[in-house]
Order: sequence, then structure tokens, then C-alpha cells
Amino acid sequence: MGSLLRKIFQNHSTRVLVLLFIAMLVLIGYFLTHSYFIQLGIHKNKILSKLEAVANTAATQIEGNQLSYLFEAYENKGDIRTNYQDRVYQLLREKLLKIKEQNKLTTEIYTLTYNRQLGAFYFGVCTNESPLFREVYDHFPGVLLENYQSGGEIDVYQDKHGYWLSAFAPIKNSQGEVVAVVQVDSKFNEFLAEAREEIFTNIGISLFVTLFLFFFLARSMRSILIKEDQLTADLIQSKLALEQKNQETLDSILYAKKIQDAILPLTTTVRETLTESFIFHLPRDIVSGDFYWFKRIRGKIFIASVDCTGHGVPGAFMSMIGSILLDDIISKKQIDQADIILNKLHGGVVKALKQTVRKKASKDGMDIALCVIDEDFQKMQFAGAFRPLLHIREGHAIRIKSDPFPIGGFRSEAPMFTLHEIDIRKGDCFYIYSDGYADQFGGDKDKKYMTKRFREFILSLHEFPMNEQYEKLQLEFDRWRGNKEQVDDVLVIGFRL
Repeated sequence: MGSLLRKIFQNHSTRVLVLLFIAMLVLIGYFLTHSYFIQLGIHKNKILSKLEAVANTAATQIEGNQLSYLFEAYENKGDIRTNYQDRVYQLLREKLLKIKEQNKLTTEIYTLTYNRQLGAFYFGVCTNESPLFREVYDHFPGVLLENYQSGGEIDVYQDKHGYWLSAFAPIKNSQGEVVAVVQVDSKFNEFLAEAREEIFTNIGISLFVTLFLFFFLARSMRSILIKEDQLTADLIQSKLALEQKNQETLDSILYAKKIQDAILPLTTTVRETLTESFIFHLPRDIVSGDFYWFKRIRGKIFIASVDCTGHGVPGAFMSMIGSILLDDIISKKQIDQADIILNKLHGGVVKALKQTVRKKASKDGMDIALCVIDEDFQKMQFAGAFRPLLHIREGHAIRIKSDPFPIGGFRSEAPMFTLHEIDIRKGDCFYIYSDGYADQFGGDKDKKYMTKRFREFILSLHEFPMNEQYEKLQLEFDRWRGNKEQVDDVLVIGFRL
């Protein structure tokens, strides 16, 4: 043994290799220790990012008005004793359970509502086997209250049940007000066990491979390690660059939603003029190809339901074009007649999308239902492109047909839209809508809801106050859709004169 060691150290090459091996072991020990804490942080951030994504998904699927209804209907702790006592509570819980199952969470998802007068958070809907409705959330972390309006992540914190990682997202009502948050948790001890197991496994594999390569590929070990380090660095850089690109894309879409929301008129503004009205707007994606347009000007009220080609980002681009053109035609050019507005809108879309040559023209455009109401509520004009008007008077539904061609697209001759004039009577109800509600798949046989069923459902609702009609439309849509994906943007506008 001594002779072997003497030969190794007498030979310059083997001596260098031994010194390199010792140095490599020291460096590996340092870097593995250092990477342990780095990987621990990365794993924690991954868990927090997942929790935040789950919370944001849950927040988009929970209707704030329904939560408000529960807190108004059940004022005391213990009023809700089972998960099936109230249909609204049951539906909301089923949504949360579905999200929990899809994301394979071992902890519960729940909503929290803050009472400013008492300075306390109360549990709302949760996935527990037993309801915690109106139970006080003790020892809540301060960031939950600080970011109540915006949501966020909660780093490691302690309560009476242990240590946790959490994320939460705001839940808004139809007025855009934050009425609660949805919170998703991960047990910190489970996170540590999972992270350490994964990290130690990776460390063990790395050490074994390194030693194997060193003893059996000694002469080429140095170059292999350099290339491996470079490859690892490149992979990490590529991963970071890809994550950054994905985040930039998501940030861009979220910012586009802010812009689109800013362009859409506030529902409160609409209700200031049409006091008995609702706007049921449910985008399929973050941004929407369905949009509504409203203006009160020159003694008239203009309100439109518009369904653009596509959904998501392409649909949102079309909605921007449509909104700008309507504002130009009605506000700047001061055109008040419904059919002429649609004629001008068609021309504007054709010009904007360069649809003047058949071979080069795209098929992009929009369907629209436009109402022009005199401020004295005596007369109303209607014109439509593929979207009708549903008029309910004294319990009878009257469908006023639209013209069978869309706004936009190449035509040898420009279309001339039809003007419909209606004498308004007290109590008349009007509905304009896109095709998203009727086209939704669901039910026991996974079929479309269909336009006939939609009109019959609207007729059954028309005597209710408009805010109740809104809630019933939401419940019916959720009931029909079940666990199916939403297939299109949905927009329904109703108003009573």
C-alpha cells in the first residue's frame, strides 16, 4: 500500500490527478452544501408559485356576489352545518374540491372574508368535510391583511396548527369590489421532507456519477467535468430565459386585460342610466373577444353586445378595434341611427383589416346587437349583425331578427343593415347577447345548451329583479357546464325600461 502511494506521488501526472481529485472533493462538498440551500429556496419558490397559481385559478371561478349572499343569508356561526345545506355553498365548495383534486393538494382550500369593524377574518366556503363557515381565523399572518386587495404569497409562518406556506388571491363581486380572498396552503414539514428527499437523492446520484467517471475515465475527467459544468450552466440559463419569456407573456396578457377592462364601461355607469339592468360577462380566457359598449350622449342611450371573431388575445384585439370604431362613429361623427352605425362600423372594420381584395381578405369581423334608446324611454331603435334582440312584453317573448351577415369581411357590395323601431311600454324587458351561453357544452348528455333553451330560460326569469336574473344566469351556466371547459366567451345584457 505504501509502495503504491509512493509511486502515485512520484509520478507527476498521477500526483496532479490525486491533487485534483482531493480539490474536486472539497469543491464538490462546498458546492453541494451551497446548492442544498439554493435548491431548498428554488423548491420553496416553486411550491409558492404553484399555490399562487391555484389560488388565482380558484379566485377566477368563485363569484363574489355568491359569497356575499352566503354571509347575508347566514349571519351566525354554525348556521351552515353541512356542506349540502345551501345550494350556493355546495356549488362553490364543489368548484374548490375540483381545483384541489386537479392539483393533487393534501391541504384544504378555503375563502376568508375580513370584517373591518371586528378586525378579524372569517372562514367562508372550504373543502373540509365539516363547514367552518363564519369561524374566526386566529393568528392570521399580517401580509394577508396588507395585500387583501391584491393577493400574494405568504412565506413560512406559524399558527396553532403548525408551520405553513400559503398563497391567496382576491375574489371580486360584479362591481369589481374585493369581498374575500381564497387561500391555499402547504404544510411546511411536508415541504421540507419532500425537498430534502429530492435534493439528497440528486446529491447522492451526483456523487456516485462523479466518482464513477473519475475512477474509470481519469484521463478525460477534467474535460468532461468542464463540459458538463458548461452544459449545466447553459441548461439553467435556458430554463431561466424560458421562464422569463413565459412570465413576460403572461404579464403582457394580464396587462392587456387591464387595458381591456379600462376600455369597457363600468357596470355602475350603465346602472346609473339603466337602473334595472345587468351585464353578465364571462371571458373564456384572461382577455375576451366579447365586449359591451355603452354611451349616453345627445339625448340618446347607446348599448351594444359585440361578439368578435375568436377569443383570448386575437379576440381582444378585435374588441379594441370595434370599441374604437363605435366611439368614433357615435361620439365623433355624431351618427345616431342604429342601421347607419352598423353600416359605418362594417366599413371601418373592412378598412382597418384591409379586406378590400377577396384573395387577401381575412374572415375576421364581429357580430353585434345595437340598441339606441331615447332618454324619455318612449322609443328604441335596433339593428343587428347575426345577433338578435329578445323583447319580452307582458310575459310574451318577441325575437327581433338581425341581418344574416357579420360586420367585416370582403363583399362585392357593402351590406345595408335593417333598422327596427320599437315603441316602448312600461315594464318592457330587452336582452342582447353573444352566442357563448347557448353554445356551451354540458348537461347529462354533454350537448350544447342551445338558443331555444336559452330564450325559454330568459323568459322564465324576466319578472325577477335584474340583479337576481344575473345570479340565476350564473348558477344555470355553472350547473349546465359542470366540470366541462368553457368553450367560448359569454356575454348577456338585460335591461328593463
